[in-house]
Amino acid sequence: MRPASQAALRPAIMFLVAALVVLAAAPEVLALDERYHTKEEVHAEILALAANYPAIVRVDTLGQSMQDGLDIWGVKLSDNVGIDEDEPVVFYNGIHHAEEVMGLEVIMWMLDEMTAAYGVNDTVTQWIDDLEIWFVPILNPEGHDIVTAGIDTIWRKNKFDNNDNGEFDLDYDGVDINHNYDFNWDQGGSTNPASEYYRGPSAGSESETQLICDFCLEHKPLFSLNYHSPLSSLGDLVYYPWYWPLQGFSPDHHTIFPIVSELVARTLTEEDVPYTAQYGYADAGKARNWQYGIVGTIGLTMEILSQLCQPGGHRVDGICERVSTGSYYLLERAAGPGLTGHVTDAGGRTPLVAEVEILENTSDDLTPRTTDPDYGRYWRPLKAGTYTVEFSAFGYDTQTFTNVVVDTAGWTVLDCALESWVGVPEDELNAPRITGVSPNPFSGSATVSFVAPGATLAGVEIYSAAGRLIARCEGELQATGESAVVWDGRRLSGQPAASGVYFARLMTDAGEDTVKMVYIR
Repeated sequence: MRPASQAALRPAIMFLVAALVVLAAAPEVLALDERYHTKEEVHAEILALAANYPAIVRVDTLGQSMQDGLDIWGVKLSDNVGIDEDEPVVFYNGIHHAEEVMGLEVIMWMLDEMTAAYGVNDTVTQWIDDLEIWFVPILNPEGHDIVTAGIDTIWRKNKFDNNDNGEFDLDYDGVDINHNYDFNWDQGGSTNPASEYYRGPSAGSESETQLICDFCLEHKPLFSLNYHSPLSSLGDLVYYPWYWPLQGFSPDHHTIFPIVSELVARTLTEEDVPYTAQYGYADAGKARNWQYGIVGTIGLTMEILSQLCQPGGHRVDGICERVSTGSYYLLERAAGPGLTGHVTDAGGRTPLVAEVEILENTSDDLTPRTTDPDYGRYWRPLKAGTYTVEFSAFGYDTQTFTNVVVDTAGWTVLDCALESWVGVPEDELNAPRITGVSPNPFSGSATVSFVAPGATLAGVEIYSAAGRLIARCEGELQATGESAVVWDGRRLSGQPAASGVYFARLMTDAGEDTVKMVYIR
């Protein structure tokens, strides 16, 4: 074959040069409208709010991003803003996914509007006085920098170095934070690091995910509104937890659905059409499912716009106004109806970390809902109606209240003072006692050995760290008073218990004893 002539190559060379020129200009062509906030602008504005309204605004660094260690900020609105008060918490966050910038803009709009209205608008003033309102404007600062710098305006993930080569690779690195939560993590997302839906090397592996989890476990929000925007799918809707094939809707569906229905009715599209309420599935390691399944927070995902995540800058203010109007409903709903109260020790009246179970709204799929450790307070949004409520804490007798009527408005108060177990003093040598748990920690099953001199009846109950009765193991005493029982790691329902710390409680007609055990599934 004859070599190509220069004349024959000239069109190809010119095409290549033209293509390179287009690629070089692409970041400027694709750059976000100047209306959108950069990370630096967000930081400057929230610090200015804290300086201008120091009585009601606090800015905290809640953690750092996974790869670059960038600060992730939280903004709190409340009176007595420097104190963790005994008040309900409502939580808003933006930019799980880097390209979905509208959530950040809505949050900044709400912060500006609410701070300016405090002391002027009675409704806003009451919200800030009665609640602790938290915002995380940018959960994913690494990805947000990629988008705002024009490197890739449709980048979704953080920048975790998946191939550990010390460089950032657009075609391989990063984890989808909203597929990284430790709730059915292995049932969704992608295992391919190159995928934009890569769920990470393990559940909860990313520091951004851990920040949200730590925040929710500490503050136990009533509601968490997680803002998103669909790049190529349908939006203008709010997903709520959950529908689970075979199990059905969540145990709190009859409470959650009316809340979401009112939220979407007040949230309007640019055509002034209400958003749609849509159940989400209980899979894929998503924030809302973790928040509801593990903490008890009613976690919601708002998809702002439809098939568009970065509208022209001239449209942003109008969208923010419409979305924030709906979002404020959660602050209104934080005034009830529902059930609240304190759980204390009946002797010293000190606050207890206790489990509060609404028997009509419960499931083994849910982690037990517990009180706040500082105040012993619980908050449970509920529909008006009649409920059965059970309080339990390790070392205390469980109390059950029947026919508890929750009013149609406001918070119905139900306090509980738990009585401690009456045990046998440890210095009594002949007292019933647990002599060992083997193995401990254990996986599969464990043998609880004990002696109970003088007893005629004996059994062992297994409790969670929060005091929930998990299992009963009947024992048969020998003539010597020695015996042993086996716990197979299953709950009363027959379902496997979760990994964690448990307590074996020996109960006899001659006294009691307890011991800690660790179960690993």
